[in-house]
Amino acid sequence: MLGSFTFILHTHLPYVLRHGKWPHGSDWLSEAVAECYLPILGVLESLREDGLKPHISMDFSPINLEQLSDPEFAPVFIAYCNEKITAAEKDYVGFSQDGAQQQDGAQQYKQLAEYWRELYSRTKTLFTEKYHGNVVTGFRQLSDAGVIDAMTCGATHGYFPLLLRDDNIRGQINCAIETHERHFGKRPRGIWLPECGYRPRYTWSPPVGPELYRRSSEERAGIEELVAEAGLEYFIVDGALTKGGTIDGALDPKRSLTDIYWVDSSKSTGLPAKNVPAIFSRDAESASRVWDAEKGYPGARPYLDFHKKHGISGLRYWKVTSIKTDMADKLPYVPDDTERQLGLQADDFVSLVRHELEEFAKTHNYPGIVAAPFDTELFGHWWFEGPRFLEKVMRRLRNPHPTLSQGEREKILLTDCAEALDNYSAPRVTISLPEGSWGFEGQHSVWTNNEVAWMWDIIYPLEDRFLNALHSIGIANMDETLSTILEQAARELLLLEASDWPFVISTKGAIEYSKTRFAGHADFLTKLLDLAERYNAGDGLDEPDAEVLLLSSLTDRVFPAIDLRWWGKGMNPDDGIRSAHGGIKPGAEMNRMSLH
Repeated sequence: MLGSFTFILHTHLPYVLRHGKWPHGSDWLSEAVAECYLPILGVLESLREDGLKPHISMDFSPINLEQLSDPEFAPVFIAYCNEKITAAEKDYVGFSQDGAQQQDGAQQYKQLAEYWRELYSRTKTLFTEKYHGNVVTGFRQLSDAGVIDAMTCGATHGYFPLLLRDDNIRGQINCAIETHERHFGKRPRGIWLPECGYRPRYTWSPPVGPELYRRSSEERAGIEELVAEAGLEYFIVDGALTKGGTIDGALDPKRSLTDIYWVDSSKSTGLPAKNVPAIFSRDAESASRVWDAEKGYPGARPYLDFHKKHGISGLRYWKVTSIKTDMADKLPYVPDDTERQLGLQADDFVSLVRHELEEFAKTHNYPGIVAAPFDTELFGHWWFEGPRFLEKVMRRLRNPHPTLSQGEREKILLTDCAEALDNYSAPRVTISLPEGSWGFEGQHSVWTNNEVAWMWDIIYPLEDRFLNALHSIGIANMDETLSTILEQAARELLLLEASDWPFVISTKGAIEYSKTRFAGHADFLTKLLDLAERYNAGDGLDEPDAEVLLLSSLTDRVFPAIDLRWWGKGMNPDDGIRSAHGGIKPGAEMNRMSLH
């Protein structure tokens, strides 16, 4: 065997259900299901049915699992498909009547309108009849069959390196594991660190936020220590971090990304060797073949153009033509013309993987592994033909073309991260990683720049207040009402911490929507913490208080099994600490409230 290869797909969208529809809101989720998740499910099932058992690692962010499986989403998605079907039917009529389009070949546009009508009709039928309104069940079946290595992610994609306390990271990870286990029936073995953000152990001060926090510092655990503490075995990092990693303080500029390493930055408080988590490194060369804005595969001439849309229906009828072609000069999309291009690119990608494994073999006496992490939403949404590219690559790796030479046909094992870890037989190499992410220039700037730094002025005090409430009152000292208030506060905290809000603002996306969402979660959290403090001091709940709790609980109805013990190392109900001012005493009379 020459070596192995795995795709690693990061499947995440922020929480949008019950928070708008179009242009920002549930349509994002519907687009992902229609264009990415269902097509990728189809690819994996097709390969399996053909006896070519694919192996792929996919992480599913817990907040995405929650909204995809929410009973309210199914009718939302069906309505979305119906809208697209109706839009295609109207376009068909419009293309028949539009004299201007006659000059450009009205028949081509009419055929495309029918193409979209049929596609969304099939999509709706697949969603309702095969998956019964929940695509998560399809991925769970593939996980049960060993087709996918289902990983987890931070609960709401909170950016770990910048969260105020280790307990905030614990809350994200512990919530993630419970949510994953509830949806997949088993614990995950690996985790995708949100934004591939990593920070080693050191005495840390916040780089942003109120001066009170920036002036303070504390010894923070390395992210890998918190990953190991939760029983997770591996995570994904950007290749630049691996290249910058050290062994006993020494850099190795020749360090290969075509290998697995183990990470420990804890020094004298080192993890037991068996608990040190492994890393899979993002391979820059294979990533650029797909991601590069100018030379990447999605920019090929015959592919569906992402940016040009019909002015009324929003459907896409044009091909890339060339990346420099003016929008007005784009030519009609011809679906059948894409097959040859996909084949050529799949061949090129497999050839690259083979070359990297051959280079690794020249200097190592054991096989390497090429890991190719991507956002799942690239395949189908940003790159419409992307799911078929995945299929062609995996088919070529399973069945090398007979025209290849014997050397070129040397087997490349299609694997996943968990299987690769189980089969790793070379001596383990443990390294210390530098701080960074897969964001701009590998740093934190996307989440700390001047456009978004103000958000940490809000996040840090609220993280602090929440943790102080838990530790000062003590979980064991809470009655049912106070627990209910703080559990909903925990949900709002997780949603507030999502890295998506600063990311979208920094990248000039849905700026006002992100600001509104962030402010809404901050407002709910502030009111709930105020309410908890008043209740803990002996005040009852009045009608406005009950309305705040009810509205938050109905709007942000996620993580039903949330547990306040998640925000602490080894916390349990008997670890409660009394508030300095008395707190809530067990057995005291409490005002009860109902959310019904």
